[in-house]
Amino acid sequence: MEERLKKIRENLKKTQKEMSAFLGLGEITWQNYERGISKPKLATMEKLALLGYNIAWVTTGNGSMFVSDVHENTQANFETGASIDRAKIFNLLLNELENIYSEDELKSKPKNFISMRAFEMTMNIANLADSDATAINMVKLMLIEERNKK
Repeated sequence: MEERLKKIRENLKKTQKEMSAFLGLGEITWQNYERGISKPKLATMEKLALLGYNIAWVTTGNGSMFVSDVHENTQANFETGASIDRAKIFNLLLNELENIYSEDELKSKPKNFISMRAFEMTMNIANLADSDATAINMVKLMLIEERNKK
């Protein structure tokens, strides 16, 4: 499985550090996945599935790397920018959320709260928006809502 996880990371053009942040994991956790020291938990597998990866392939090596119809949309998003650039949206949300929450507020939250929240928001935006412009407007609205909610 470790080779397939590395292949996914390379397909997304991310370093181990970027991949772990993207999935809301500690950097060492992702490194351990790629080394075969540990296996991803269900939550991580669900996130990979949302990105279009075939979980049967990830876990067993059987079948194709991608769930075909999802993969076509995901690849278009990452490569051409024709639709939503999830990585760009995620990084924007991550930076903004870090400015919204103080260190004191984060003490009572799970360790990876900000990255998990950014990931959740990114997936919601990517599922609803049809262009980067729409996505940016949704980011603005979600950040206003996040500030008001806390």
